Amino acid sequence: MPDPAAVTEKPSHAPEVKGLRRKARPVSPVKWRIRLLRAVFRAIFQLIFRIKVSGLENVPRSQVIICPNHLSWADSLLVLLFFPVRPRIYALARYEEAYKTAFRRWILGIVEVVVPLKERESVQALRTMTDILEGGGSLLIFPEGAVAGSQEGSLLPLQHGASHLSLSSGVPILPVGVTGTREMWLRRTLTMRVGRPIDPAQFGEEDRRARTVALTTRLEEDLLKLLPGDHECPRIKLFRKWLSEKF
Repeated sequence: MPDPAAVTEKPSHAPEVKGLRRKARPVSPVKWRIRLLRAVFRAIFQLIFRIKVSGLENVPRSQVIICPNHLSWADSLLVLLFFPVRPRIYALARYEEAYKTAFRRWILGIVEVVVPLKERESVQALRTMTDILEGGGSLLIFPEGAVAGSQEGSLLPLQHGASHLSLSSGVPILPVGVTGTREMWLRRTLTMRVGRPIDPAQFGEEDRRARTVALTTRLEEDLLKLLPGDHECPRIKLFRKWLSEKF
């Protein structure tokens, strides 16, 4: 899930995100059908994997810009399935990655929370993200801008998109550390640690560029504290290839 990229044409199965206009209306409410499916998917996820989640008490009841590290597509599912259902979270995803497989297209068509982005028209993408925040929704952004390598516990250089949005909107950033999702197998432990929100108002004594860099640096520091690198090396990794490809 990239730094502000572009929202262009969407396939017929892509969700329609309501309230995304220059005078943003409130984002669409969470339907009972989505709540039910979310509970079902969460139960299935917990059946396939061992899930460890800590720090949910740090999640604000108001909107927030959620910034996890990025190891695989499963990182998004952990946030969307285990975070509070309100405010509604919209995830920004590279178009090619989000709709890479029929399995992903099927899930995303159900949950209706993914905004597909492409590499061009970054101004339109920024407007879309701003509209989500103005409409009362939360954003899920991967500040690395790409999937990190095979080394869990490390980060790619962070991009400044999340910090820019945070400073522009006043919405805090929430660092989230995820481990275990780079290579997946049956009953693998997936860990999600939620850090404390970072208030953009703390970065108000310098020019805009310096504030953006300072906020991104703080986000990187907080993310690294949430990534101890939880290594598992079982002798048998059941369904490793299949599960890694699906998620």
